[in-house]
Amino acid sequence: MALQAFEASARLLSFTEAARECCLTSGAISRQVRILESELGVRLFQRQPGGLILSGAGESYLEEIKEALDCIEQASLRASHHASGGAQQLSIATLPGFGARWLMPRYPAFAAQQPDIAIKFYTRTDPVDFDEHRFDAAIHFGIAPPERTQSDWLMAEEQVAVCCPSLRHPPDMSALEALPCYRLLHHLDRPTAWDEWLGDLGIREAGLRQGPIFEQMHLMIEAALSGLGLALLPRFMVQQELALGLLVEPFAQRVSSRCNYWLIYPASTGRLPSLQIFRNWLLSQAGVQGCKRELSELAKATAGAPRRR
Repeated sequence: MALQAFEASARLLSFTEAARECCLTSGAISRQVRILESELGVRLFQRQPGGLILSGAGESYLEEIKEALDCIEQASLRASHHASGGAQQLSIATLPGFGARWLMPRYPAFAAQQPDIAIKFYTRTDPVDFDEHRFDAAIHFGIAPPERTQSDWLMAEEQVAVCCPSLRHPPDMSALEALPCYRLLHHLDRPTAWDEWLGDLGIREAGLRQGPIFEQMHLMIEAALSGLGLALLPRFMVQQELALGLLVEPFAQRVSSRCNYWLIYPASTGRLPSLQIFRNWLLSQAGVQGCKRELSELAKATAGAPRRR
C-alpha cells in the first residue's frame, strides 16, 4: 500500500488526488508516504503551500520502481482476467467526434466478435498523458504521436465544406461571388482551418460572414444540418449525411490536414492480449492492415503547408 500511495502521489503531485484515485483519505495516503520515507531514511517529497514536488531522492526512487510497479499491475490484470472467468477489460480514451462518428458505428461488430473483452470508453479533447491517466490506450490527433508512447498510424483527415441543401448557392455563381452568402461556422481548436481552406481560392477570411464557434464537432454538424451556415468538417464525420443528401458540398475545394489519427498506448499495456486484439481490429477497420507508418515518411508527407486537393 505504501508503494501505491507513493506512486499515485508522485504522479499526481497531490495527496488529495492520490487519495481520490486510491479510494482512501488524504490523511491515509500521507501516513503511508511517511511510513515509506521512514523505512527508506529519505524524504521523497518536498511539501510546499502550493502542493507537492518530488525531492531528488523521490525522483530517482520513482524511476527505479516504475518498471516493477508496471509488472505488478500486469500480473494483477492477468490474475483478474482468470478470476473473472475470461472476461477482459480495457479503458480507451477517444476524441468525442472520432468516437461518435467513426468508432461507435463500427464497434458493435467488435463486441460481437470479442464478447469476452469489455471496453470502458472515455472522451478526452486534450492529449492523453498516461502518467496522469490510467488508460490502456487512446486515440490521438496530431502531426506525430506523443513522445514516450507506442503508436500506430490510423488515418489521415480530409476536410470538406458542407451545408444543408437549402443554403447551396446557384451553380452559375463563382466561389468568390458565393462565399459572402454563407455564414462560416468555426471549431474552437482549429482557428486557422478556414484560412487554409480559403487560401487556394485566393480569398481572405476577413470580410466574410462569421458564425458561432463550437467546441465539439457534433454540435457543428447539427448546426450545419439546421441551416446555420457553412461548416468545415472532417469528411469521415459527415459521410452518411452527404450520402443521404442531408448535407451537400457547395464547393469542390478540399484540404488534407497535416494532422493524423493515431492509436497510442504505454509500453506497460502494449503487451496486453486484449489490447493487441483491439489494436489489430482497429487497424483493419482503418484499412492499415497492421502496418505502421514510419515517422520519417510521415514527416515528409506533412512537411510545409497543408496539402490541398
